Amino acid sequence: MVLLLRAFVVGALLMPVAPLALSQPAPAPRQRVVIIPKLVGITYYDAVKSGIDAAARELPELELTWTGPAQDQVEKQIEMIERLIPTRPALIAVAANDPVAIAPVLAKAQRAGIHVMSWDGDSRQREFFVNLVDFEEFGARLVETVVKEIGEKGELAIVTTSFTAPNQTSWIDAMKKTIYARHPGLRIVDIRPAGESTEEAYRIAQDYLKSMPGLKAIVGLGAPNLPGVARAVKDAQLAGRIAVIGNSTPNLMRGFLKDGTVKTVLLWNAPDHGYLTVYCARQLLAGGLKAGQPFEAGRLGRFTPRRDAVNLQVALPVLVFTKDNVDQFKF
Repeated sequence: MVLLLRAFVVGALLMPVAPLALSQPAPAPRQRVVIIPKLVGITYYDAVKSGIDAAARELPELELTWTGPAQDQVEKQIEMIERLIPTRPALIAVAANDPVAIAPVLAKAQRAGIHVMSWDGDSRQREFFVNLVDFEEFGARLVETVVKEIGEKGELAIVTTSFTAPNQTSWIDAMKKTIYARHPGLRIVDIRPAGESTEEAYRIAQDYLKSMPGLKAIVGLGAPNLPGVARAVKDAQLAGRIAVIGNSTPNLMRGFLKDGTVKTVLLWNAPDHGYLTVYCARQLLAGGLKAGQPFEAGRLGRFTPRRDAVNLQVALPVLVFTKDNVDQFKF
């Protein structure tokens, strides 16, 4: 009996013992960020989204959702944000179609504990703004480009998207200030909205060319609008006689730059704008953004927020496309 007991004890001691399972901390939940453009389905915002997707791959702690209206209407954006609020994302970043009309629903989102940013189109209600470019600089650069092409005197007309789009109204204000201060021989004779429609911009530009014989330049604001203006000038066989200036993407304007209808296109790097918006969202969620304190934005390097009339913003540099460099850019 003693021998059997001894054998049992020895056998038990020799049996392999399963290691104690160490409890692993649960991974931190991903923070949901919703990014809303002015509208979806146009090539410009497709380019922006490519930058957003690139940043998303680098920041797995964020769960990114891209969603927007099919028309550039602030009412559609308001409806979308109303539906988002009960789902409690960590942050909403919106390219506002109207800076004033959208403010109440963004304030409602903040009261629900949701961080709010604006990008592309600014809002009166936001914690941070990821600007396209500095408004004053961009408006001034548009005017200086007009002067370079037509000289110090002449009439120009503007095709914009709307009279409420905050970036374009700010550019136009800056254009007027620059003309008043530096180039009094220039005169803006008309401004008309085309929405985000190449065909409407084409129609407006055709009317300008028929009804304004003294016109020397047309400024097209909005990526879909400048190609419409350029096509109207080309079809009227007025390339070289009517200057076409504005902002659009290199892919949309490449042909017009190569054939001489357009000499200069101003913009910013659209994919970089999407990329920077994501990194700003991450910084706001991680520890906040402060004036004068730089933060790292991935491959773009450091950006330093500055104060503005609402709170803080950063901006991208202006890009200039010509026939000589347009093939370097693929968006």
